[in-house]
Amino acid sequence: MGKRQRRRQREQTKRRKQQRAVVRYLFPNAERPLLEVHFEDGTSGGDKELCLAYWAFTEPGTWTSKVADIGSSALVSRTVKAASHACLLTVLCPQCTSPLVVRSRSDLAAMRVWRSDLFPREERNAKIPCETCHEVAAEARRKTEQREAEAQHQAKKRAEEQQRKAVEAKVANAGAWIAGHRDRPFPDEPPSVRDSFTLLTMIDIMEQKDAESFGPLDALDYEIGASRNADLESLKNLHAKSWITPTLPATIGDFAFDENNNVEGVYLAAVPWRLAHALGGQVKQARKFTVDTLWRILLETPGELDELTQEMDRLTAVLYLDSLLVRKYDEGPIPEHRLQEAHDAFEKSLRTGYTLGQLITVAWGATGNAVAWGQRTPGLKPGSVSSAAVTTLSRRLAHASDRVVPEYDVPRWVTPPAMRSTLHRFLDQHQDERKTLSRFRALQQRIGIGEAFEIDSDLADASESEEASVNNSPVPEDEAFDPMTPLTYALATPDGALTFHTESAVKMRERVTAGAIPPVVRIFPTKTPTLEACLADEEVGPENPVATEMIDLLGYPLPTFSGPLAFYGCDAHSRTMKSLDTEQQEMLQAAHQVAKLRENQKSPR
Repeated sequence: MGKRQRRRQREQTKRRKQQRAVVRYLFPNAERPLLEVHFEDGTSGGDKELCLAYWAFTEPGTWTSKVADIGSSALVSRTVKAASHACLLTVLCPQCTSPLVVRSRSDLAAMRVWRSDLFPREERNAKIPCETCHEVAAEARRKTEQREAEAQHQAKKRAEEQQRKAVEAKVANAGAWIAGHRDRPFPDEPPSVRDSFTLLTMIDIMEQKDAESFGPLDALDYEIGASRNADLESLKNLHAKSWITPTLPATIGDFAFDENNNVEGVYLAAVPWRLAHALGGQVKQARKFTVDTLWRILLETPGELDELTQEMDRLTAVLYLDSLLVRKYDEGPIPEHRLQEAHDAFEKSLRTGYTLGQLITVAWGATGNAVAWGQRTPGLKPGSVSSAAVTTLSRRLAHASDRVVPEYDVPRWVTPPAMRSTLHRFLDQHQDERKTLSRFRALQQRIGIGEAFEIDSDLADASESEEASVNNSPVPEDEAFDPMTPLTYALATPDGALTFHTESAVKMRERVTAGAIPPVVRIFPTKTPTLEACLADEEVGPENPVATEMIDLLGYPLPTFSGPLAFYGCDAHSRTMKSLDTEQQEMLQAAHQVAKLRENQKSPR
C-alpha cells in the first residue's frame, strides 16, 4: 500500500470518528460512567439529539424523558434502533468481557437490572453473552448443525444404497429360489386324504378361473377346508411333498430372509401356488395327470373319505345354524361355550345316518322355536336365544332319530368350505367305482392279501422254477403240472373284454401269443400270491389298457402293454399252476369292472 493510500485511509477513519458521537452518562455520585451511547455512521444532527434525549436518564431505572415527550413513539423507536445503540459499561460479556449492547429501553428492561438498587456500579459479568459472541456461537451452532445434517445426509444416502443393494439381492435370491423349484423331483409320497382334496379344490378353482395358479390365500374370502389353519397346514404339506410350488406375482415381503439375504422360506398365505413343474410342463396335462393320480389314491381310502365327508357336512350345518341366528333372526352367534356342543350333536347325527339336508331341517325348526321363546320371555341376557337354539337342536336330533325327517337344501347365503363341493362331486362321479373297488378289495383280502411272499422283480435273474418261458411251453417246465391238463383261466383282451376258458396251458399260450411264437413272460402279482399272469414278451396286438389296470390293482404295476393277458391260479409256495377257483374268478371280474370304469373315465372331470 502506498503513502497516498495510507493517508486517505487515515483521513476516512478520522472523519468516521468525528461523525460518531459518544456520550457517557454518570450516575450521581458515581465514580465511573455507566452507559455509553454510540451513533451509526452518517447519523444526522437531529437524529443524534433525538437519540440522546431517548437514552438520557437521571439514575438507573429512571429515564429523563418519556418517549411520548420526545416524539411519535413509532418514529422515535425506529430512529433510535437505526441510528444508535447503548453500551452498558459495567455489565460485561462473560465470554469476551466487552460491555453488553442494548438497542432500546425495552432491551435494557428485559435484562432485569435497570433499577437503582440492582444496576452494578462496578464491572460484573452478565448472565448472557454479548451480541457478537451470541452471533459467533450461533454461527458455530449453525456450522455444527450443517455438518451434522451433511453427515446425516451422507449416512442416509449410504443406508439407502445399502437398502437398494439388499432389495436387489433379495429380489434376485427370491427369483432364484422360485426358479429352483423347477428342478424339484417328482413327488414320491402321496398326500393325505385331506391334503389331496385341498389340492383337487385348488385345481377346480384354477379351472373355473382359467388360471395357472391359485391364491394367495390372504386374498380369499372363504376357506378351502375346515379352517384357515387347516388350509395353511395342507399347503405346507403339499409343498413339502413336492406337489405344489409357489409362483409369481410375489413381493420380497412374502419371503423370509436370513442375515445374508438368502431365502429361508415363504409365507404360505401370501403367495400364489401352482402345480409342481415335475407333474408336467403343459398346464392342462399336469392338471389331468394330478387329478387322475389323486383319485386313484383316494378310492383306496373309503373310510377316510367318509370321515372327511361327514366333517364337511358337520361344518356346513354349524355354519347354517350360526348364519340363521345372525342373518335371519338378528340374534347373536352361537356362544363360544356352546359351539362344541353344536358340533358334537351334528357329528353324532351324521354317524347315525342323518343327511345334511335333514340336519338343515332340524336346525331350522330348532332355531325358530328358540327365537319364539325369546320373544315371549322378556329380560333375557344377550346370547340366551342362541344358546337355547343349541339346546333345542340337541333334543330334537335325539328325538327324531326314529322318525322320517324331510331334507332341505343348503341356502345360498351359507358358504360351506370350498372343499365340500369338490368332495361330493368326486363321490358322486365315482360312486359305482367305489362300490366295485370295495368288493374287489374284500375278495382280494379273503383270498390271501397280506401273505408274505417275495418275488424277484427282474425275471431274467429269477430262479429256474420261475424263469419266463422262451419256447413253445406256456410256463416253465414243471414236473408237477402237465401242460395238456385242462386249466381254468381268465383272458383279458385288448378290446376290453374278460372271458374265462377251461383248456390246456398250451391253448392258453396260443391265445396269449396270438398264435405266434414269442416267449411268454410270467407275472407274479405281489398283493395276490395265489394268482399268476402271463403275456407275450413281444407286441402281438394293440395296447391293452384294461388289462394293464387290472394287473396294477393286483399289485404288479406295468406300463401299458400290448396283446392279451391270461390269469390263472398257482400254489403260493411251489408256484405250481392251478385252475382259478370261484372266489378268484369273482375277484378278477370285480377288478375288470374297476378297470373298465377307470378306462372310461380317466379323471373326475
